[in-house]
Amino acid sequence: MTLIGNLMIKYGNKIKDGSCELTADQQNDILSAICHTPLKKDEACRFLNLSRSRFDDLVREGKIPRGRKRKHYKELFWYEDELRRITR
Repeated sequence: MTLIGNLMIKYGNKIKDGSCELTADQQNDILSAICHTPLKKDEACRFLNLSRSRFDDLVREGKIPRGRKRKHYKELFWYEDELRRITR
């Protein structure tokens, strides 16, 4: 296993058993970055508790990043961890 893989396991276990000295937000950031979960537009709207039209307005205003394209997909997507940073 790689050094990074070992560190991820080590800190993942510390977070899981409650012995990590990071704040809850820092722990969520680490776990989200590891997962880097892509969300479709409707999922992103639910995650942020926004209507589709309000979501589009915020994208146009630059308050939410523009969606990304994935190879072999027509839909745009947003990463959950990036959207989480917006809500703080």
